[in-house]
Amino acid sequence: MAGRADTLPNVVDFERNLDWSGATDCPGQGVFDGVVTALQLREGFGLHTLNATARQQFEVNSHRKPGVILHCFLDGIADAELAGKPMKLGRRPGEPVKLVLTSVDECQPFVRRSRPEDYVRKISIQMSHAWLDENGLTLPGQGQDLQRFEWLATNEDIRLLEALVRTPGFATPVERLQAEAMSLGLVAGSFASLSGQQQNCRLTAREQMQLRRIDALARHSGPLPSLQDLAREAGLSLSGLRRLIHTVHGCAPLTHVRRLRLEMARSRLEADQSSVEQAARLAGYSSAANFATAFRRHFGVAPSQVRRAPRAAR
Repeated sequence: MAGRADTLPNVVDFERNLDWSGATDCPGQGVFDGVVTALQLREGFGLHTLNATARQQFEVNSHRKPGVILHCFLDGIADAELAGKPMKLGRRPGEPVKLVLTSVDECQPFVRRSRPEDYVRKISIQMSHAWLDENGLTLPGQGQDLQRFEWLATNEDIRLLEALVRTPGFATPVERLQAEAMSLGLVAGSFASLSGQQQNCRLTAREQMQLRRIDALARHSGPLPSLQDLAREAGLSLSGLRRLIHTVHGCAPLTHVRRLRLEMARSRLEADQSSVEQAARLAGYSSAANFATAFRRHFGVAPSQVRRAPRAAR
């Protein structure tokens, strides 16, 4: 995706008196080409977006305050360390979109570096422990100094991420309300996913193996597998297949297969390895128009927008 023209303005909009960030965290003018924002939505609840290319070396050396951050990367890699350890945040072309939640109970040293030509498209949502308590939200294993959780983004997560990262600033009251609503949607989905992870931990080794076999078959190129194909591959009855997929993914088996294929198609488009028509066939659609409709419903953007995703000017 490198080398594509930028359609975004240059915006650096860091609000003052953020309760989750210090003044030294704000990049100066000319460091990035693109959009960089940070806003306080509520006490203990904030949003940071980045859709930009670094023009020069930029390094943050600070301390991360106690609290929880939801990291959501659509493109690019973060060279970041927390408490002296790599944070391993980012997304390379062809990889699925993942969400990562990190939590610290005490101030920890934080370092982040950007090099010239680094491109990142991501958001992060900051939550204080007090805000979580007020909203009745708890993390598994609460009480540990450092925690990290990771899971695949859902179609609704990706739709919200795309909408937030494509917004060139949140200057008006309506834009701020929309940003808060979308951020809360991502947080709600994340805690639902964490609950699902706890459920997955209770799966037997056999059930986990069955899930891997189902997903491997679903990702094979060619026509979509039937229910009978999936059940046979996993060694399950049709009712057992439906029960397992619904327990883990909350949907019907063929809906899960469609989601996997759409994610594969998006990865190919992002890597410029397929035309929209080829991506449609990969996803199991004979009609590019039907594929485009399903793609937009799933990701919130058209396939053509993914192939020509807005980039900061290079």
